[in-house]
Amino acid sequence: EYKSYLRMLGKVYLLCYNSCLVLGWSIVLYSVLNEIFTSQDYIDAYEKCQKFLKISQTLAILEIIHSAIGLVRSSPFTTFVQVQSRLVVLWLVLHPVKTAQVNMNVPIMIVAWCIAEITRYLYYALALLGSVPYLLTWCRYSFFTVLYPVGVTGELLTIYSILPHVTSTGLYTLALPNKLNVSFDYHNFLIFYMIGYVPYLPKLYLHMLSQRSKILSKPKAE
Repeated sequence: EYKSYLRMLGKVYLLCYNSCLVLGWSIVLYSVLNEIFTSQDYIDAYEKCQKFLKISQTLAILEIIHSAIGLVRSSPFTTFVQVQSRLVVLWLVLHPVKTAQVNMNVPIMIVAWCIAEITRYLYYALALLGSVPYLLTWCRYSFFTVLYPVGVTGELLTIYSILPHVTSTGLYTLALPNKLNVSFDYHNFLIFYMIGYVPYLPKLYLHMLSQRSKILSKPKAE
């Protein structure tokens, strides 16, 4: 009975969590598109959506905890990999470097994130209620084939765009000598970080394709 109560409590929590993030990402998407269509420009798109973007994306940290404690059935490592890349782009690239915020690839990347996340969180929320329409299932496991490459390309271009700024300003760079006797080159870190995309991207993409095949074949099997 106690375990049953905990399961119900977890389900209610996850329903609230997923529903809130559907709303959060919807606000981000509306803010970006409204700015682009109203001003006929993309320059201020990030500025208009950044508050809810930061809130919605940072809350994804909880997904790592959810998987780690068994609240959801997903790999903590895979979840961490997916979440951390966006957080790095958001907080360590876009947040401190204003010039990166006005690049054309940024709103395209954010729109890709929004569509992917709205679809994903809506799918999770309705799955908890046991009523996921097939169309939403198809969208959840098909949109990523385009959105994932678009999002990742946007992330890499955004990181690459700040390299000259990092070199000229020494952003987040710690040079010797110093009291800690430790050095850190943020420019090199970002280069290695971009290279780090190479090993796991194909693996993750193929895993998602495998999931798509498995999930979308279920109705046919039945």
